[in-house]
Amino acid sequence: MEATVILPILKKKLAFLSGGKDRRSGLILTIPLSSDQTSLEELSTTLDYLLSIPSEKCKARGFTVIVDGRKSQWNTVKTVVLMFCLQLTIH
Repeated sequence: MEATVILPILKKKLAFLSGGKDRRSGLILTIPLSSDQTSLEELSTTLDYLLSIPSEKCKARGFTVIVDGRKSQWNTVKTVVLMFCLQLTIH
């Protein structure tokens, strides 16, 4: 998947790799949710793309995922966490 294909979705910043690393040298992925969250399909596409970027070596170290649900409903946060877990099993 190329960024140019999903550029309009990426510009929404539904999720992003900050470039930071945790103590294990795992990558930090942030998902800032809001009350006007767009479709879960777009978030899923964004996650697919972001999880395809790191090398296998980086993926082996794992990810620290920050789901910022302060501006969202709890049901949305739960759904996104479950969706992310499913995305990881695919990759």
